[in-house]
Amino acid sequence: MKNLLSKTIRAVSAFATVIVATAAVPAFAVTSPDFPMAGFATQNGGTTGGKGKSEVTVDNVNDLKSYAKAGNKIIYVKPGTYMGPIEVGSNVTIYGYQGAIIAQPTTGSAMKLSGSKNVIIRNLVFKGIGAHDDDDEDCLQVNHESKNVWIDHVDIYDGHDGNLDITNASDYVTISWTKFSYTSASTGHQFSNLIGNSKTKTSDRGHLNVTIHHTWWADGVKERMPRVRFGKVHVANNLFDSKDASHCVRAAVEADIRIEKNVFIGVKKDLDLYTSDGAITAAQMIGNYEENVKTKQAGTGTAFTPSYSMGLTDVSTQAKAYALRDSIKLYAGATLPNPGSSQTVTPASSSSEAKSSSSVAKSSSSQVTEPVEVSSSSVKSSSSSAPKSSSSVVVSGEASLTKHGSGSTKQEVKQGESIAEFYFTVAGATGATVTGLPEGVAGAMKGSDFYISGTVATTAAPGAYNFTVTTTGAATNATKSGTITVVAANGSVAAESSSSESGTMTLNVAALTPRLNVSVEGRVLIVQGTAQVAYLLDAQGRLIAKVQPSGSDCAINVPRAGTYLLRVGHETQRITVR
Repeated sequence: MKNLLSKTIRAVSAFATVIVATAAVPAFAVTSPDFPMAGFATQNGGTTGGKGKSEVTVDNVNDLKSYAKAGNKIIYVKPGTYMGPIEVGSNVTIYGYQGAIIAQPTTGSAMKLSGSKNVIIRNLVFKGIGAHDDDDEDCLQVNHESKNVWIDHVDIYDGHDGNLDITNASDYVTISWTKFSYTSASTGHQFSNLIGNSKTKTSDRGHLNVTIHHTWWADGVKERMPRVRFGKVHVANNLFDSKDASHCVRAAVEADIRIEKNVFIGVKKDLDLYTSDGAITAAQMIGNYEENVKTKQAGTGTAFTPSYSMGLTDVSTQAKAYALRDSIKLYAGATLPNPGSSQTVTPASSSSEAKSSSSVAKSSSSQVTEPVEVSSSSVKSSSSSAPKSSSSVVVSGEASLTKHGSGSTKQEVKQGESIAEFYFTVAGATGATVTGLPEGVAGAMKGSDFYISGTVATTAAPGAYNFTVTTTGAATNATKSGTITVVAANGSVAAESSSSESGTMTLNVAALTPRLNVSVEGRVLIVQGTAQVAYLLDAQGRLIAKVQPSGSDCAINVPRAGTYLLRVGHETQRITVR
C-alpha cells in the first residue's frame, strides 16, 4: 500500500476531510448542492423571485394562500400537507422545508401561476389526485403570459390532467432538477407536460421559451416529456427511463426543440414527430445517449441556438451517461436543505453552488447507513443506528404506517425480475427510510406515501431479505417489516442467511459486492478492495477521473474541495471533500 501511495501522491496536505456514505434515496435524507439557475429564466432581465423582499415562514394553508397570491415576498413553507389551489402572484419565492407537500384538490390545480412575473418555486412536493381521462387542471400550472419563472428541485406526480403545463404565451421558464412520475393512483392520461396547448393558439408564436434540464421522467409517465407546440424549448441533460413510456419528447406544430445530451434508457421511442397539426420547425437530436430504445428517431431540421451559455455533461459513453443518470436520480426532486440549516442555500436567486454537508447518497444497494468520516489518519466506522432525516423539524405525536398496493410485504422474486409494488401511507411524520432490501429494489417517498419497488439485480445474492420501513421526524416513529426472498435465475435459494437485530440481512459474504473502503492521504482518495475501474464524478455527473486499479487498490487524485460521486461497479458513493 505504501508503494502505491508513493507513486500516486503528489502533495500531502492536511486540508481534506472526506465524508462518505452509501444509501438508496430515502425520504428527505439526500441533500442536493444548491446548483445555480440556468437557461431561459436567466434571460429577459433575469429571475430573482422575492430577492430583496421581506421573508415569512408559514405553517398553514390560509397563510400560504394569502402570501403567495399577494407576492413580493420570500415564503418558507414548513413541513405538512397544504391543499390547493394556491394562486401565486409576482416577485415571489416559495421555498419548502423537507416534507412540505402541496396537494391537488378533487378539481382544480395544486398551484397556479396566471399572469405571474418573476417567480421562483423550489424544494416542494406536488401531489396530484391521480391522472384520469377526464377534463380537469394540471397539478402545477404556468399560464396566461406568466414570465420569468424558475421551478427547481420539485417532485410532481399524479396530476389530474397533467403534472406541469406551460401555456398561453408564458415565457422565459426554466425547469431544473425536477422529477415527474405517476403511481398506481393514476388510471389513465399519464401525460406529464404540455408546452403550448392547442394548434390554434397562434398567439403563442414568439413565446414559450423554456429550458428543461437535469429533470427525470420516471416510471408511470407515458407521454409528453414534453409535448411542444410553437415553443422554443431546450431539453438538455435529462433522464428518460420510464418503463411505461410510449414516447418521450413529442414535436408538434411549429415546435423548435433542441434535444441535447440527454439519457434515454429502456423507452419505446425517444422522439415523436407529430405533423398532423402542421409543420414542425425543428426537433434536433444532439449528442444523446440511447440504450435499449426500441424506436430511435433521427429528428428533423436544425434547432435554435440558445441565447444563454450553459455547461452540459457529455453522455457519449455508457460510463458518462450512467454518471449523469446517477446524479439526476440522486438529486432530482425536493432534496434541497431546509432554510436556516447548516448548509448554505440561496433560495431567492441561487447565485452560487452551496457547500452541502449532507452525506447520504444513492447506490445500487438499498441499504441506508450513517456517514463514514474519513481522515488522513483514521477511518471511523458508521453507527448501526437508524439514519437521521435531514429535516430538523420533529412532528409531535406518534407516527403510523399503513400498507397499500397489490404487492405483498412477503413475496418471492427471481433475480432480474421486478417485485410487485406496494406502499405505506406515512402519517404523523415527515418521511420514512428502509433498510434490508435486495440490490435493485428501493424505497422512495412520493408525497405522503413511501413506495417499495424495483427490479432485483441479476447480481443480488439469493436468500431472504428482511426489510424494515421506519418513519422519520416524529416524536415516536413507527416501523413495518417484511421479507423479499430472492430466487436465483436457476430457481435455487441460498441456504445460508440470517437476520440481524437491526433488521438488515447478513448473507453469504462471498456472494455480495463488498462496500467500498475509502480513505484519504492528502489530496488522494484510496479505494481498497476492488479490482474494478473507479470513476470520480462531480455533483452533476461530469467525469473527473477514470482510474484502473493496481491490484486490489485504487488511488484517485482529487482536484479540489467539493462534492463528488465515486462509482465502482454497481456501487455509487457520495463523497464530500472539505
